[in-house]
Amino acid sequence: MVRSGCNLQLYSVNNITDGTDSQGEVTVRIDKGGRIVNGLGSDTDIVIASAKAYINALNKVLGHNERAHPQQV
Repeated sequence: MVRSGCNLQLYSVNNITDGTDSQGEVTVRIDKGGRIVNGLGSDTDIVIASAKAYINALNKVLGHNERAHPQQV
């Protein structure tokens, strides 16, 4: 269990390749305090792909690197 204070807004699973050892791609969207981020993960095991996507999103939302908006200079 991860107690991040984030809310899961989207969970999407798609296949990237076909066949018995196909790759699955998972997209998650989470928000925390009004900040919304997407996370992506892929693997032949959809559970692993889901974990990768969630960790990717958590790293983005909980990270302290504030990026400037590209249209605000």
